[in-house]
Amino acid sequence: MKIDIDAYASNKLRGEMRERKVTSKTMCKLLKKTFDISLTEQSFNNKINRAGFSSTFFFQCMYVLDIRLINFDIDNIDIKRTREIF
Repeated sequence: MKIDIDAYASNKLRGEMRERKVTSKTMCKLLKKTFDISLTEQSFNNKINRAGFSSTFFFQCMYVLDIRLINFDIDNIDIKRTREIF
């Protein structure tokens, strides 16, 4: 079964937060402290639920969760090509 890459990133972030028992409120505080990113708990949740956030935001979240190695199951990601690479 293939899943959408945006949904995969969102689920990956939620899973890492759940595993570390980090709430959305705590994520907002960590993002503010580390990267001076101001988000309310609601705006953070909206961003994650929308599953269309930037890769920069994804990696900032992984960083504040103290995740330095990320494993992706790329065989199950449906990558939508928007342009030719070559």
